[in-house]
Amino acid sequence: MFSFERSAYSFFGIAMENFSKVAAQVRGARALLGWSQSYLAEGISVRRVIIADLESCKRAPQEATLSALITELSAAGIVFTETGVEFVEWPPRPYVPTGCTMLKKRARRQWCSRTVQTNS
Repeated sequence: MFSFERSAYSFFGIAMENFSKVAAQVRGARALLGWSQSYLAEGISVRRVIIADLESCKRAPQEATLSALITELSAAGIVFTETGVEFVEWPPRPYVPTGCTMLKKRARRQWCSRTVQTNS
């Protein structure tokens, strides 16, 4: 399992040489959890395009981003193995990523008529 003393790149070790495997593991972990790219990105405070680029093997993320990604997925109950990803226990416990702890409610617009009312 991931240790905070080691960097994310040393955690994956040789797997970072096989970048497509890391991308597939992140994609698989996200799918197991039922998280969208946007939700995961919000949880680790990065833009969605960074997650999309990682999963499509377009660009390797920065070490800090990969570390945050591994930390959040591990905290959600995901274990990275040689053959893929799996849950630590079944059924998985509910988990909300750190960056998503504040519920953001949209302000509801009150309906108002745009017609001009005249007083007769």
